[in-house]
Amino acid sequence: MTNAARRDDMVRNGMARNGIARRWHPVRRGLARSDRGTVTAEFAVVLPTVMVVALMLFSSARAVIVNMNCQDAARAAARELVVAGDGSADVAGVVARIAGNGASATTTVNGGMVIVTTRCPVLPGPLGVVLPEGRGEAAGIRHE
Repeated sequence: MTNAARRDDMVRNGMARNGIARRWHPVRRGLARSDRGTVTAEFAVVLPTVMVVALMLFSSARAVIVNMNCQDAARAAARELVVAGDGSADVAGVVARIAGNGASATTTVNGGMVIVTTRCPVLPGPLGVVLPEGRGEAAGIRHE
């Protein structure tokens, strides 16, 4: 049977356009049923990734904030030493007030120059990928 004869036979039997669509309708319906739950599955795959990225973002933001506070504490301690002039400034109190109780400070006096270095602990993030401590350094010149 040739293609033209098959086409004529399909037209006679009413299977030309609608017949093929009717035959494929159950197949399409089955495909549509198998797509159920794909959004849930994709969400289940994407959600942990988004959560890990969000946790990393928050932990790195926390490290930046601690580092900025540590630098501010070093600046304030150096200013306190310069203003006090005679070395009676409470450097540890200034650093603890600004950067927190876990912060430590070291001072170095080099002639008329005062250098304050602070170290501030950073709480580890959920993945432990942040810096273990923040560091700040500031210098001031004493006028005598």
